Amino acid sequence: MRNSKPLTARVYDEVYSDIINGRFGAQDIITESALVQRFGVSKSPVREALLKLCNEDVLRVIPRLGYMVVQITPIEIRELTEFRNVLELYMLEKGFPSLTEDGIEELEALNELNLKDIEVYSSPLDNWQRNMKFHLKLASYAQNMTMYSHLEQVLQRLARATTQHFGGYDQDDPVLKERSSSRCHIDLVEAFRNKDLATAKGILEADINTIW
Repeated sequence: MRNSKPLTARVYDEVYSDIINGRFGAQDIITESALVQRFGVSKSPVREALLKLCNEDVLRVIPRLGYMVVQITPIEIRELTEFRNVLELYMLEKGFPSLTEDGIEELEALNELNLKDIEVYSSPLDNWQRNMKFHLKLASYAQNMTMYSHLEQVLQRLARATTQHFGGYDQDDPVLKERSSSRCHIDLVEAFRNKDLATAKGILEADINTIW
């Protein structure tokens, strides 16, 4: 069946996936000609996709060579993680009083779905997207879209760090590693049921810092 996704979006998604999953490493050079040949399309959608990735600081134009995969430095990872800690812990505290039984059940259902999904899809990108989905859902209860948007941007940037500096989840046992993160999410929901904010904050902070 022919892929109905617009060409630019298809090229963007596949190149981004290749970067997150480690097929393109930090400082690798990607060329328009190679992608034109790979996807069997004209230069226009390839260039548009690559420029979009440049605008998101995923790639950088290197004149006469192509597009280089931007490396996220250990200092930047530390700073992003520190910012994420402050932001998520505040949003948890802000949203905790309004976390109803329906909200807890939503998080439980998401955990169950994620545990089933990792048996089939366990690339670094798959694992990080599941992790993002849970943390963004939890953050949504704070009902602050500005904070939510900042958190989403930080999580998207950290996605590449897991591949560049830690080899990606698929280097050892992807299911085991993802289950470790999922265990934290399950424990968080249990703390919510017990109305134990202090324990929930401790679990969340430990989960955020597992990137190290």
